[in-house]
Amino acid sequence: MGPRCFCSSLPAGLMFGVFVFLLRPVSTQKIRNQIYFLDNEGDIVLKGPDNPGSATVIWEWEPHSGLGKQTVVTLRIHDKGTWSRQWGNGWGNTGKNQEVNVDDRTGNLTIKKPTFKWSGLFTLTETHPRNRILKQYEIYGIKVETSRQNPLLGSDVTLSCTISRLSDTVSLHWKPRGSSQQNRRSNTDQIRLNNAVYLMIQHVGAGNPNVYTWEVQENSSIVLTGDTNVEVDKGLHNKMYTVYRSVTDHCELDLICEASPELSETKWTWRSQRFQNQEKEIASSHSSEPIHVNRSYFGNRLETTEGDVNGKNVHVRIVPVRSADAGVYTCSTGSNKYVTIELITVTVTAEPSGAVTEGDTVTLTCSVSHVTESMRLVWINGDGKSVGEKTLTVEEKSQSLVIQKAERGRGNWRCGLFHQDLPRLFVPYYQEPC
Repeated sequence: MGPRCFCSSLPAGLMFGVFVFLLRPVSTQKIRNQIYFLDNEGDIVLKGPDNPGSATVIWEWEPHSGLGKQTVVTLRIHDKGTWSRQWGNGWGNTGKNQEVNVDDRTGNLTIKKPTFKWSGLFTLTETHPRNRILKQYEIYGIKVETSRQNPLLGSDVTLSCTISRLSDTVSLHWKPRGSSQQNRRSNTDQIRLNNAVYLMIQHVGAGNPNVYTWEVQENSSIVLTGDTNVEVDKGLHNKMYTVYRSVTDHCELDLICEASPELSETKWTWRSQRFQNQEKEIASSHSSEPIHVNRSYFGNRLETTEGDVNGKNVHVRIVPVRSADAGVYTCSTGSNKYVTIELITVTVTAEPSGAVTEGDTVTLTCSVSHVTESMRLVWINGDGKSVGEKTLTVEEKSQSLVIQKAERGRGNWRCGLFHQDLPRLFVPYYQEPC
């Protein structure tokens, strides 16, 4: 069975594709009546009574969204062996029963191309001649999203895989498809938060894989999986994007500019966030000559890369990134701008710093270099739960977390920077034992 692409309905130019290898909603073999489905793909059929002699049965639905239990439809058997139906409150002649159908011969309930909202527990109950539950189906919706369609070459993108309810036996995963990255610097970071797993990809298309696989596992066995294809826009002329980097020892910033080789000079300039009225040239290239690097500002942290992407890139890298590197980086030829990159840095500090003794209280502070758009900082503990958050403003650029002595020993916290409800960066803090 070949893969099926679910991006055929997207308008031209949107290159985010999802390929699912289990093409129908999947019911697990180990745990009866649990069904997993991808948002808006395939129909789900919930089987009606095994014994059609039952006089009256009710289909009920308790959504995972927490809206409360609802009666979908009441079915009564006729002498001819068919079912009459009476829709529950809010279901008759509404959009709901346009998406749900009941077979009058079998009592089967069909949900047509269910969207994420249909996730929940469906119960078939006999009410006459006796009251008993006949069947239950818990259906789990899976939604796969991206922070940006056809991201620019060298920019960042966040992929998310969300499940409607995360049970103890279920886990979500992302991984590069068919890649062995032992010989390549990892450009991804993955974190599980609440009912979702996020994959943050840095420098998309810059020699890194563009196909990533999401998996839903139950008891360590895959029950639903698919591929997300991130098609990269390589047209950088007069484009701009923002990246977020942590101030850690191994964090890097790639500056990629596709310049035409016939042009005389292409250069990278930097305008510091601290000194915005000063624009400094940090790298330049004349025609086919090697890239000249000006190390006056970044020292040996500014380097050229090995080779380039397509023979005409002016590609330099800053590693490791420091807080003072925040600002705007521009690639241009003469008065023509090719690409502009805004760098926002995120720093985590601890007070007191270093190892602490038993009983100490530690204050962790997560701060950003500057705020240009809607952003939130969220502290996450070692269990993947949010323990504090703040919406940032131009004046309020940090969020603190006080770790009481009772919480010592867990030792692993992360500060997450969110933009438009999707994480863009996570900065770890690990408390070393004394």
